[in-house]
Amino acid sequence: MTTARAALPPPTVTAVRYCEACWTKPVTQQRTTDGARLCGECAEAGYPRRVDQFPPLGIYGLTERKLVAAEMGRHGSGPPKLPPDPGPHLPSPPPAPSPPGTPPV
Repeated sequence: MTTARAALPPPTVTAVRYCEACWTKPVTQQRTTDGARLCGECAEAGYPRRVDQFPPLGIYGLTERKLVAAEMGRHGSGPPKLPPDPGPHLPSPPPAPSPPGTPPV
């Protein structure tokens, strides 16, 4: 399978540095059809990018329904609830700090 290739554009700070198909070898070519940055072997073989094969939600098996439930957290609705016994209030004014070189009290 042959694919159209283009010269690599000048590198940027965010440019992909490793092959998007095998993730192990440095990028040497860019495919013109989808802009994939690949090593020579993966470009010659016509391998797809891993992102195309395993989209971010497909890797972990997350569905939209699971994502919405995960964003809700433990508290299905409303603001977070305090624990049943939050303990005593903090002293006012706060106690003076311990002198240097001594353990805190």
